[in-house]
Amino acid sequence: MVERHSVELEIDSAPHKGTTVRLIFPIPAASPDPVGSQPVFQLPSRLLRVLIVDDDPLIIESLSETLRADGHKVTAADGGQAGIDTFLAAHSQGTAFDVVITDLGMPYVDGRRVAAAVKKAAASTPVIMLTGWGQRLTAENDLPQHVDRLLNKPPKLRDVRQALAGISCIEGRAPSRRQ
Repeated sequence: MVERHSVELEIDSAPHKGTTVRLIFPIPAASPDPVGSQPVFQLPSRLLRVLIVDDDPLIIESLSETLRADGHKVTAADGGQAGIDTFLAAHSQGTAFDVVITDLGMPYVDGRRVAAAVKKAAASTPVIMLTGWGQRLTAENDLPQHVDRLLNKPPKLRDVRQALAGISCIEGRAPSRRQ
C-alpha cells in the first residue's frame, strides 16, 4: 500500500520512549479539469440483482456493502464452485441474477470456469471479472472468454458503478465486450 501510493515512511524509535511512525503522502498533481467537472455518480436506471463470487472476504464485504448502499440486491458466494451453485439455483428458481461479478484467481474453480458456467446457463447474463492481472491480460490480448467486462483488482468503486450502469442500460440486449 505504501508503494502504491508513493508514501514516504519515517520511523523513529528509542528504547523506553516508544516509536513514532509517520506516513508522508505526496500532494497530488493539480488536475487539469476545473473543480466540479468530474461526472457526478448517478444510480443506474434500474437496480440489479448482483452475484459476487470471490474467495477474499474483504472484497466480498466491501463490494457487497457498497452495492447494497446503492440499492442493488447482492448475494455473495465464497469461491468459484459456490458461485456456480448459487447462480444455477437462482436461475432454476426463476430468480436469475442480472449480473455476476467474479474474481479470476480462486482455488479449485477459477473465474474463467465461473464465467463459462454462467454463460452456458444464461448466455445473456453479463459477467464482470475482477483480476489483479487486468492490465497484463489486456496488453497480451488475453481477455478471458465469456467475460463482458474486465476490471482491475482491487476494483475502483467508480469503475464498478460505471460497469453496472452500462449493464442496466442494456435491458434485454446481449452486452458488448469492452475493456
